[in-house]
Amino acid sequence: MMKRVIGTAVVLLAVLPAVSSASAAPTKSGSLSFVDYTPDATTLAAVESLHVVTGAHITSYCDGSRMPSAPQDVNARQLKVSKRSTIRLTMSTTGVWGLDLATSRGQTLTGIATTPGAPTVVTVRVAPGTYAVKACNLVGGTAATVTYQVTSSR
Repeated sequence: MMKRVIGTAVVLLAVLPAVSSASAAPTKSGSLSFVDYTPDATTLAAVESLHVVTGAHITSYCDGSRMPSAPQDVNARQLKVSKRSTIRLTMSTTGVWGLDLATSRGQTLTGIATTPGAPTVVTVRVAPGTYAVKACNLVGGTAATVTYQVTSSR
């Protein structure tokens, strides 16, 4: 009888970590590449001037109407989210780039300008849907990488 109790306890101890890790929020991750051969420092300067003059928070650095684009530029990628989630974007560049997250209808949820050499991180809670990750060359290098992590949240 005592061997059965010990055997059952050993099995439970082996199974519990697997059960608890299965109930953790699933995470989807990957990386997105962007190329922008047409730096636009005037957009950065205009946005920063508007911020200084009005005190308005800048939410978009990569709005299509402000950014010139060459045919070979890749400035937007899509992320699909099936559940309420948190999206974490980390951008690495060699120049100054803009990073925006927008809804499928074009409403920018957040935007930030990066600094060279240091990764820039943006975290946003979102509802199910399709989102656009936009990256644009403001000054500097022609390529950027954005890693993403989508974690389901309740």
